[in-house]
Parts: sequence; structure tokens; C-alpha cells
Amino acid sequence: MLPLDIFIFTNTCMLVQMKDWQVAGVSLLLILLPVLPALADNFPAFLGASIVGFGIAVYFFWTYKPWANKDNAVVSLYFTGIFSFGLALAVFLVLPLHPRPYGIVSIVESVPFFISFYFATKTIWRGLFKRDILYLADGYFAFVLTILIGAIIGRFLHNFYELIVLYTGFLTMGFILMFYFRK
Repeated sequence: MLPLDIFIFTNTCMLVQMKDWQVAGVSLLLILLPVLPALADNFPAFLGASIVGFGIAVYFFWTYKPWANKDNAVVSLYFTGIFSFGLALAVFLVLPLHPRPYGIVSIVESVPFFISFYFATKTIWRGLFKRDILYLADGYFAFVLTILIGAIIGRFLHNFYELIVLYTGFLTMGFILMFYFRK
């Protein structure tokens, strides 16, 4: 860990007013609540256990309101992130069986993590979304971003003829953007 990371984590534990073993225990609980029912491939148990974990994560989210200041955002990000990690691990464990219902529950219960992540990193986002970023690597970043958006949209289509039109269109748009943002 970097010295800054140690400082942030130490301050995080001080903000929560918890001892290290308590933080570790809550973290382990937040990971195991969704994972254990997923190992057993029991969706009703997963739903019940993940709702309990969601309640714990929302408690920390609401107690340390991430929009208040940076330290609170880090505390909220830590606990909601640990719970989201447990949800992602649970979805990974049931991936070969039937991940769709597990994934839907996981995405909905990860909303506090996304909010905490935004508030913890909002100073970075302001600098990232400038028009100059599209000129990065002589327009290649705009090309890759366009192809990535097309690939994400194409992931939800299953017809070959729809996919070929979509991918060709996004590839063409990517090349046009690359040439437009080339210096």
C-alpha cells in the first residue's frame, strides 16, 4: 500500500469508529452474504441474503453520506464496494448455470456503490470529460471509444444480420471520428 492509501484507510477506520477487526468482520460478512447462497445455487436464499447485505451497505451509505465530503465518500465507497465485490463474485460463481436473475439483483443492489464511486472520484471526472480527450493518440481514442460503444450495444443483439450492420456502422463511424480528431 502506498503511504496515501494507508492514511486514507486509517482515516476511514477512524471515521467509522470501528476497530480493525470489526471492519474486517463486516467486510467478510458483506462478501459472504451473497456468495454462500450462490455457491449452493439457491436463488431465493441469494435474494434474502443479498437484501440483508444491501441493508448493511445502505446503512453505511446513509450514515456517511458520500456527498458530504471526500472522507465520507471513501468510507461509503469501501463498504458498498466490498458488498458489490461479493455480488460480482456470486454472479461469477453461477455464471455457467443461470446468471441472469443473479445479475439483475446484483446490478440493482450495486447502485449505492456507483453513487459512492462517483462522489469519491468526481474531481477526476471533471478533468476527464473535456473535448481534448478525443484528440488523445491522434484520434485513436475516439475510434476505440466508438468501437467499444458499438460492441456493448451489439452484446444485446442476437441476430447476425443486425450485428453485421451495427458493427459495420460503428466501425465506419470510428474511422470517421479518428480522421476528424487527427491533428
